[in-house]
Amino acid sequence: MRHTRGTTRGTVRGLAIAAGAALGAGALAVTTLSGTATADQPATANGAGASATGTSGVTEAAAIPADAFLTGDELPEHPDGWYSEGPVDGLPEVPVFCYDPLLPEENVAHVTHWTELDTTAVQVVMDLGSEGAAAGLVEVLDEASTNCASEWLWQHPGATASWDDFGGVAGADYARVVGVHTAPPESAHDVNLFAVIREGSLVTVVRWGQMGTLSQAPVAEFLATAEAALARLEG
Repeated sequence: MRHTRGTTRGTVRGLAIAAGAALGAGALAVTTLSGTATADQPATANGAGASATGTSGVTEAAAIPADAFLTGDELPEHPDGWYSEGPVDGLPEVPVFCYDPLLPEENVAHVTHWTELDTTAVQVVMDLGSEGAAAGLVEVLDEASTNCASEWLWQHPGATASWDDFGGVAGADYARVVGVHTAPPESAHDVNLFAVIREGSLVTVVRWGQMGTLSQAPVAEFLATAEAALARLEG
């Protein structure tokens, strides 16, 4: 496990600017735990008639097909079941921890998942229009994965943070699964698992989060989720 303490600063911002991302100075640093499992949940659970593992009647995103998105059944199992909303055009209202300032705002859609307790998940699918552009984006997201814990720690003096690299997914043009644990001073611990996957011009980011530590995270189950996300991009 790679563990970070202190005020080490990563290089995500410089790389993102070099890659043409529309970032202002310090953009990644303002990302906070609003993207973790402790964020506010949607006001309704899928609307009338929606099931805990299905999707709601929200209008399908025009640019991204609905079958590119995971269902609740493909997420790590939760005893209360999953509620889902989407796909919806655009980025989620709640920023995606670690990656939000780096994600494009066009040709993108998302699905949000949540439970009745503290566990949430979100998937964002982006069509970059070309394999080259998609490869450039995942290069930036890869650096963000490496630096997420240290960037968050720099903004939270006295806190602790750690991360671990759980590898990739066989057959993907690019795939990486990481976990990030954050603990503000005298506050709850939060753990997030992330999958960043590219297949051709399509890129997806999947985030699962809840209160807890890396040792409590369902890593094996989330790796299966990442494999399912790749299969959906492949169509």
